[in-house]
Amino acid sequence: MTSLAHQLKRLALPQNDSNLLSRRVVASVLFDPKDAASMDRSTFYALGCTGLEELMGIDPAFSEFQETLFSQASLALERSVQSKEVNKKLDESISLFLTRLSPYFLLKPALKCIEWLIHR
Repeated sequence: MTSLAHQLKRLALPQNDSNLLSRRVVASVLFDPKDAASMDRSTFYALGCTGLEELMGIDPAFSEFQETLFSQASLALERSVQSKEVNKKLDESISLFLTRLSPYFLLKPALKCIEWLIHR
């Protein structure tokens, strides 16, 4: 392999790695890892949004996350190509969400939301 090929391989974005697309086992809190591997991103997104809607019925304060962690834009967001500032804000938002979620952690809607965050 040439020097240029090595450099390009090191610069390859993780989401473009063909090994990631053919995973046989995927981490999941709701599904068997093999079943989770067969699901696509939009399925996990829909599941997370459903969980968020259910949580908003319990505590309306969760509506704050509709425009951030559970927005349509989050479906296409790739953290690996974002700036440090964007990732820091995202980390803060996730931390706030998990803190607010902690009293409801064992409820099914909470697990649906966590499932989405795991896959994002």
